[in-house]
Amino acid sequence: MRIVAVNDMVTNLASMAGIDTLLTSETNAAIRSFNRFGRLGWERARWPEAVRFEQKIPDVQVRNVNISNGGSGYTGTPTASFSGGGGSSAAATLTKNSDNEVNGAAVTNHGTGYTSAPTVAITGGSGSGATAVATIISVLEFGNTIAEVLRITENDPYEVGFAKEVAYRVEHSSTSTSDFGQAVLVDRASTAPVYVLYRSPFPGYSAGDNYPYFLSEYAILGAFADMLTADGQMEKAAAVQNEAEAVILAQLDLLERQQGQTQSIQFITYGTTSPIGI
Repeated sequence: MRIVAVNDMVTNLASMAGIDTLLTSETNAAIRSFNRFGRLGWERARWPEAVRFEQKIPDVQVRNVNISNGGSGYTGTPTASFSGGGGSSAAATLTKNSDNEVNGAAVTNHGTGYTSAPTVAITGGSGSGATAVATIISVLEFGNTIAEVLRITENDPYEVGFAKEVAYRVEHSSTSTSDFGQAVLVDRASTAPVYVLYRSPFPGYSAGDNYPYFLSEYAILGAFADMLTADGQMEKAAAVQNEAEAVILAQLDLLERQQGQTQSIQFITYGTTSPIGI
C-alpha cells in the first residue's frame, strides 16, 4: 500500500492553515481528525487497500437445542449436558412447564469445534423421560481482522465462471475477544473452508506512523474543516468539507470507473443465491 507519513500530513495541514507549525494540542486534534475522516473514507468503498480476499475455516457451534420429549415428573429443574460431536463447552439452561414437563432449552454457550451434532443428556430434576436434540451451524468469528464481511462463496470466484454464494447473517458474538461480531452461515454445518471477501478494520494512526496515501488528502482537508469549525468559521469549514468530498469522489472514480471495479446485489430465490452486477 502506498503511504505518507502522518507527520508530513500535519506539516501539510499547517501550511494549508497558513501557519508555520501546530501546537501540541493542535497536532493531537489534527491526528484525531485524520483518523475520523480516514475511517469514514475507509468504510465507504471496497478499496483494494482495505479489502482482503482469503479462505477461512468456519467454527461449528451448537445453535439450538430442541426438546423432542418433555418427559414427566420434573419437580425440580433438570440439567442438560453435551457429549460427543468432536467439540466442547456447549451448555444450555432447561425450563419446565406447570405440568412438570421439560418445555424448552436456552443455549447459554454455543461451544466450539464440533464436527457433528453432540448428544444431549437431560438429568436431575426428579423426573424422567425428557430428550433433546442439538443442531449445529457454521460460524465465522471476526476476531480482530474482519470488520465487515462483504461476500462469502463456496469456491474461488476468480477460478470459476460462477461462484456459489453462501448466505450469512452478521450477529454480535458473545465469545469473541473483539467487538466486531461473527457471521453465521445460514443452513450450513461444515468445517470446509469458504472464500471470504472482507474489509479489515481501520487501524488508526499516531504521530510517527505511515498513513494510507489514497485517503491522505481527504483526511487533511477534513482536519482543516474541523479546525475551522472549532474556530467558529462555519462557512469556510463547509466549503472545505465540499472540497474534501470532491477529493474522495475522485478516488472513487479511480476505483469504480477507471479500474472497472463493480459491486453486486445478491438475490436468494428458491434456495439459490445469485449476484447481479451493478
